[in-house]
Parts: sequence; C-alpha cells; structure tokens
Amino acid sequence: MDRITRFFKSLWHRVINPSIVQAVTAIIIGSIFIAAAVVLSLSDTSDIGAYFCYAFAFLSLVYIGYIICYGYPRVKQRTLEFAAKYTFTSNLVKNYGYRTMVMACASIALNALYAIYNGALAIHYWSVWCSLLAVYYLLLCILRGGLLTGTRVKGNEHLTPSERAEQNIKLYVNCGIFLIVFTFLIIGAIVRIAVAEGNPRAGTGFPIFVSGLYTFIRFGFSAYNIRKAKKWQDFGTRALRNINFADALVALFSFQVSLTSVFGEGQSNRVLNMATGVAVCGIIVFMGIYMIAAGRRALKRGRPLKED
Repeated sequence: MDRITRFFKSLWHRVINPSIVQAVTAIIIGSIFIAAAVVLSLSDTSDIGAYFCYAFAFLSLVYIGYIICYGYPRVKQRTLEFAAKYTFTSNLVKNYGYRTMVMACASIALNALYAIYNGALAIHYWSVWCSLLAVYYLLLCILRGGLLTGTRVKGNEHLTPSERAEQNIKLYVNCGIFLIVFTFLIIGAIVRIAVAEGNPRAGTGFPIFVSGLYTFIRFGFSAYNIRKAKKWQDFGTRALRNINFADALVALFSFQVSLTSVFGEGQSNRVLNMATGVAVCGIIVFMGIYMIAAGRRALKRGRPLKED
C-alpha cells in the first residue's frame, strides 16, 4: 500500500512540476486529442469513444493552460538572460521604440504575403471581395514602408530632436489621412455585400483557417500594443500601432464574412456583415480623425502631444 501511495505521489509531483521533455510531450499529445475532438464534433459523432475523446481533450486543454502558466516565468527569465548577451536582442527587449520598428518590418512582410494570398483567391474565385482585401493590405504595406522610411532613413541624423519630432508628427497626421482614404475600399466591400446576391466568395476550408489565424495574431497583438503605444511620446511608433489596429479590425471583419459565407445564408447574415463593416469603418475613420487632430494640435504647440 505504501508503495502505491509513493507511486501516485511521485506521479502527481511530475504532473505539477513537469520537465521540458514532459511538457512538450504533453502538449503534443493534448493537441492531438483537441484536434480529434474538433473533427468529431464537426462530423456529429456521438458514440462512447467520442465522449472519451471530448473528456481527454478538455483535460488536455486545462493541462496545457497550466503548463503555459507554470512555465512562462521560467521561460521569460531564461529568454531575458539570453537576450542580454547580444545587442540586437537586448534592444529588442529593452527598447520599445526599437521593438516597434522591428515588428513593423515583420508586419510589412506578413501584410505582403496576405495581400498576395487574397489576390490569388480573387483570381481563383473571381471574387471582388478578395480583390478589395488584396488592394487594402497592399496599401497598408506601402503605408508602413513609407512611415518607416520617413522616420528611420539615414538622412535624418542631421535633424535636431525637435525637428525629428516635428517630422514624425507630420507623418502621424498623414497616416491618419491615408487610413481614412483607404477605408473607402472597405466601404466598397460593404456595398458589394449590400447589392450582390448571396455572400461574398472567399473560399472554404483552408482559406477560413488562414483568415482565422491571421485575425487571431493581428487582433491579439494590436489590442495589447495600441494601449501601450498611447503612452509613448514618439508619434512614429504610435502611427505604426494605429495602422496595426486598423489592419486587425479589417481582418476581423474579413474573418466574419468568411464564416458567414460558409456556415450561413440569408438576409440576417447579410445585415450582420454590413453592420460589422460599418462599425469597423467608423472606428478606423474616428481613429484617423483623432490622429489628424492630435497631430495638428501638437504642431501648434511646437512639441509632442502629452497624454492626459
């Protein structure tokens, strides 16, 4: 009896204090159960084996969450120690402005790939909807690239700090104007939903997965960073974060339209898509107007705008 008790105590200790190998193994096995549960739920399977799979999937999800919470402080500490050894990674961790610029370069690459992807879908399905999205994301790439060029080109070294701040404020205002102008493409997509019969053709299966993954990545990071960037005095950094937020809102709208095009038909879904599109356009236009007003107010004061 004592041997059995010691065995279960040892097993429990390993469960709540997993090694790296045990954690990775648990995540892989748990992910398999979760994926199997999703497949079974979509196929409407209801035998006893499916219920066991659902139970294991739920336990796996809980345990994976525990592993992430348990391991995050340790992983973070080791990551910071490793990053401090190199200049690039050290700046990436400690300098918020530098990190924003690096992430902006990655965003340009991701935007370009997503624009090309939507362009391919537009050609394959002859979809006006995908064409508008491809053009919108391509324009966001150009806008980000122009902002990075304007704030980080080598010719800016001769500028004084006040002149560089004034230049960034002007770029901030211009970004607000372009965000409003680009919104007309989304308005065109809403008009397409209103006048066309049926839902927009955006593909099924893999296209929905790609759209959902892009939306999850964009919206998660943007919602966190826009709040943080609001406290940052550099207007170039704040402009990049606002562009990312507009990108995330359009991605969310696109994902909803993709879902309703596959899993729903009828007037109610069309009204829902139109309402979401109008809300997204309204938020982006309001954000653009705020950027214009805040930037001009800062220019009149002759110094960067301070947050209340």
